[in-house]
Amino acid sequence: GYNDKGPAIDAVVWYDGEVWRVALDTQSLEDDSDSGKLANFVPLTNYRTERKYGVFSKLDACTFVVNVYNDGNVLSIVTDCSPHGTHVAGIASAFHPEEPLLNGVAPGAQLISCKIGDSRLGSLETGTGLTRALIAAVEHKCDLINMSYGEPTLLPDYGRFVDLVNEVVNKHRLIFVSSAGNSGPALSTVGAPGGTSSSIIGVGAYVSPAMAAGAHCVVEPPSEGLEYTWSSRGPTTDGDLGVSVSAPGGAIAPVPTWTLQRRMLMNGTSMSSPSACGGIALLLSAMKAEGIPVSPYSVRKALENTTVPIGDSPEDKLSTGQGLMQVDKYNIFPVSVF
Repeated sequence: GYNDKGPAIDAVVWYDGEVWRVALDTQSLEDDSDSGKLANFVPLTNYRTERKYGVFSKLDACTFVVNVYNDGNVLSIVTDCSPHGTHVAGIASAFHPEEPLLNGVAPGAQLISCKIGDSRLGSLETGTGLTRALIAAVEHKCDLINMSYGEPTLLPDYGRFVDLVNEVVNKHRLIFVSSAGNSGPALSTVGAPGGTSSSIIGVGAYVSPAMAAGAHCVVEPPSEGLEYTWSSRGPTTDGDLGVSVSAPGGAIAPVPTWTLQRRMLMNGTSMSSPSACGGIALLLSAMKAEGIPVSPYSVRKALENTTVPIGDSPEDKLSTGQGLMQVDKYNIFPVSVF
């Protein structure tokens, strides 16, 4: 019958005349009785306002941010459910000017982080979290969305979230990239929303011989690149291909400080999706520099048309989509329609 509710901390919330402020007493989490005192805490406000964060204690090295709602009556303390999100963000856009080998695919990209997984539900995403994330992406005029989340669905390309995604892509012109799923190799295993929603670019996980030998230490790496065996396959139950393109599905990338290590190897379509998203970010940067109009339709078509096929048989497309994306082969021109 033992029920550990975890550490308890006191929080103070007040209005300073301009914004709501928050201070936490985390002394109970520290070994040193002089650490974590409420009097020494630097007050925080909603993260989007000042972009400042706190650390619970020196022992856990776990960072957090705060948001205050409902006129100070609700305090939300936001922290990680796992290292997954930081790893995904690092693949797309980690920036290490002193150690460029640690950079992500698009180190110049700017990020907003939207937590869709609820820590109370084992990090399962909620409809409210998904909707708030889409609103934030539109409000901040983002160019791209990466969603390394998903699970099976009974009805593909259907539901309230899919309707909102269609609006974000078709009306607000954002490009939405998402993982196809890790439930392969059986057919029709693509997950929602990445592999089952027509407005989303679903990305499968590719492994090259060098990746297999280096990252996975296999004795005999494959003679040529192929899809990871667990990468989800199409078609969807409504007849769509399911996987749009493929990208590297394994990476050594940053993880949060509370893991007590700087980086970690992870594998999955959760990793291939930000790899593709970072590649698209490079393309959008070049298009804007050249004055080429950005459209989610032309970008997707050019992306799919410039891939390198993986495998020789037609059914390989169900595993790999149009093939391995090639940023340097991307070619798009402005077209006038009369």
